[in-house]
Amino acid sequence: MMARQPITHLVCDCDGVLLDSESIALRVLHRELLPLLPALPGAAGADEEEARSAALHSAIANRLGMYTDLLLGELDAEFDLSLTAPQIVRIHETVGRACGDEAQPVPGIAEALQAIRLPRAVASNSDAPRIENGLRRCGLYGQFEGRIYSAHDVGKPKPAPDVYLAAAAGFGVDPERCVAIDDSVTGVRAAAAAGMHVLGFTGVAHDRKAMARQLKEAGAHKVFDDMRQFPELICELIWLR
Repeated sequence: MMARQPITHLVCDCDGVLLDSESIALRVLHRELLPLLPALPGAAGADEEEARSAALHSAIANRLGMYTDLLLGELDAEFDLSLTAPQIVRIHETVGRACGDEAQPVPGIAEALQAIRLPRAVASNSDAPRIENGLRRCGLYGQFEGRIYSAHDVGKPKPAPDVYLAAAAGFGVDPERCVAIDDSVTGVRAAAAAGMHVLGFTGVAHDRKAMARQLKEAGAHKVFDDMRQFPELICELIWLR
């Protein structure tokens, strides 16, 4: 069995890895979709309404990281929301605007990136304006300028590997030379399918323990929840190759 190539490049997901925006997307999606749930027959009690709201909230949380239009399509089918095309466009734009306007850097990410000397890129399912606006807001744009890849521009969204493969191609290196960091099952599957070494991050997850298990099952080689661990994990990968 041939040894893997040495790790020389870093590819980061955006939302949930660089930007703490997943909670914003979850809040906005829940707020926008809750009124669209079909009315329950008869007089629904408070417990039934609370249970429906919790079920929708959980369904959204489990799909964060997906292409927003696909996420909305799955929720529409599961909850019979009867979403129209204009509603999908409006919700998509509302989520993107909120994430761009309100996102904060993931705690410790700036310091971690400063300590990691590898060339880096962003590979995300979000559209390019949302990625760029968020990175500028959080003071991280200069770290990735010219190396921002959106699934909207390169082909199929995650879990297809296209956006991670585009990042490797932009570097001009084999994907095996890249380590990817992602916080979603969708993203981990995409990076693994691209042939990259994959780190799973759970630091801003809704349920860290459950997400850690899911990321490992999806193909993450290691999972961590504190960005202070990130540089050390990268060093281990470099020296072990």
